[in-house]
Amino acid sequence: MALNIPEGITIVEFSAISNLLASILSDVGASQVSMRLNESQRSGDAPVGDDRYFHFSYFVGSVQDAATQAERKAQLIPDPGLYRFGDNVTSKEIREAVGKAVAGSQSDLFASRGWQAGTTLETESKQKKGMGSRGMGRESGLKSQKYIGIKIAGRCVGTLGVSFSGTPPADAETKIIGWARPVSSNTLTDYLSITFNLWGPTCY
Repeated sequence: MALNIPEGITIVEFSAISNLLASILSDVGASQVSMRLNESQRSGDAPVGDDRYFHFSYFVGSVQDAATQAERKAQLIPDPGLYRFGDNVTSKEIREAVGKAVAGSQSDLFASRGWQAGTTLETESKQKKGMGSRGMGRESGLKSQKYIGIKIAGRCVGTLGVSFSGTPPADAETKIIGWARPVSSNTLTDYLSITFNLWGPTCY
């Protein structure tokens, strides 16, 4: 029986998701990969409000390469995969990525974020961010992030966030699309489809 998000996720599913994200990190050549999944539909009806967007997106995992982990640990910041689990506070970039999936854009699927070190904004960011979220940005040496909606069975069921500490590989976006919006199923979409009661806005 498929599990509801978020309450059905246990340490077993958390570990499986982390392993899948680690596979994506290695394949793409990224420094960090994270994922959010939408709250499951329960009533059989459309969610309340605008059906174009689903309003509850939960943080379900994050992994980092060795260099990013070392940078984060040097600043005494705990593992964001653990400390942000269940967080339903989204960013404008995540909402933008969902919006692009819903709009059916085929040439512009990504929402992006980048940083310049040493700015006033960087100092302010450290003061405003929670401890878990601090470990997922420039404080850990990351320079850019790309977000994309995950498409399964015609719905945007969540988002994938892929971050880099340097210039992304030339084929990075193509590989990310292959994970989040595959032409045929892959290990990530197979696992999500079998394990969870997925839901989200219709996308193309």
